[in-house]
Amino acid sequence: MKTYSIAVGLKAPDPEAVTALNAIGSMGLQLPPARLERYDVWQFQLQKGGEETVLEIVGHFTDIVNPNKHKWTFAVPGENIQGQSTGYNWTGLLVSDRDDSVGANWREILKRRGFPVQAVFRKTLWMFGYLKDLDDSLVSTMAMKLAVSSDRTGGLLSNPVFQEVTPWT
Repeated sequence: MKTYSIAVGLKAPDPEAVTALNAIGSMGLQLPPARLERYDVWQFQLQKGGEETVLEIVGHFTDIVNPNKHKWTFAVPGENIQGQSTGYNWTGLLVSDRDDSVGANWREILKRRGFPVQAVFRKTLWMFGYLKDLDDSLVSTMAMKLAVSSDRTGGLLSNPVFQEVTPWT
C-alpha cells in the first residue's frame, strides 16, 4: 500500500490566504511572513496502482480538482509545492480535522466507483514564505505560533478543539 499526495490550489489569488496574511500583518509582528499560500492536500492510500490511479481520480471528479478554477500537482511532504517562488524560506503546516468526514466520504465514493483506495484524507496546507535569510528553526517556530490557536491573541489558522496541526514533513 502506497500513499500519494496532491496539492490543490486556486488559479486566482486565494481570498482566504489573502485575508489571513492581512490579519497577520495587522498583528504588529516583528517578522511576519512575506507570503502565505493555502492548498487543499488530498492523500490517497492505494491498495494497488500508482500515480496513474490518482490521475484517473483527479480526471473523474471535479469536486476534488475543478480544472476551471484549480491548479494541482503531486506533492511530497517536506518539499515546496511546485511553482512556489524560490525567493523565500518556505515552511508548511498541515491542518487536519480530528474526524476527517470529508476523507471518509470520499473513500466510500471512490471505492463504489471501483478505485483501489484504502483511505482518503483531506487536509489544509498553509505554506509560509519568510525572508530567505531567516533560520529554518526560527521560521518553523514562528509559523507554528501563527497557526495554532492557544489564546485569543494568537494563532488564527486552526482550532485546537477539533483540529490538529503538523509540520509538512
